[in-house]
Amino acid sequence: MIKPAEKIGKLCKDKMITELILRFEKHPNFIITNYMGSSTSDLEMLRRNLKKSSANYFVVKNSVLRLVFGKMKLEEELSQIEGGIGISFAGGDVVSACNVLVGFAKTHDNFKIKSGVIDGKRLPTDKIRQLASLPPKNVLIAQVVGGIKSPITGFVNTLGGVLRKFVYAID
Repeated sequence: MIKPAEKIGKLCKDKMITELILRFEKHPNFIITNYMGSSTSDLEMLRRNLKKSSANYFVVKNSVLRLVFGKMKLEEELSQIEGGIGISFAGGDVVSACNVLVGFAKTHDNFKIKSGVIDGKRLPTDKIRQLASLPPKNVLIAQVVGGIKSPITGFVNTLGGVLRKFVYAID
């Protein structure tokens, strides 16, 4: 016979699994970390910094995460679940979320980045560090626009020079 307390525990675990699956479906880009040894105030500071880059961070029970990864067919990530696990869901700008996490890991020895899934592909820690070294999205866009604009500007200046020389010749 199932006791009422066991029913509540099972119901709560089922609710956590459902909620996690919804989060993973809504935010398919995530990074798995090990937070063991980090203080609560440090993790709160990390959450505030991640919020600025439209990402979030939360701690999850390993048993629940194993069930969720099993249901979502993320078997490659099951090996990463050991110790205290935290998940960071990246918002629109994955690079800035990686930047915040890598910066936090540099200043906090106990915090380790284990792996991540970006655009459906598993990324090891070194690839996440490479992503973090990229400039922010708006800077990359400005560089592309500048690269596109540069030849056009040169062409316009060349045409303007021909006109100026013509005007000087007539004058």
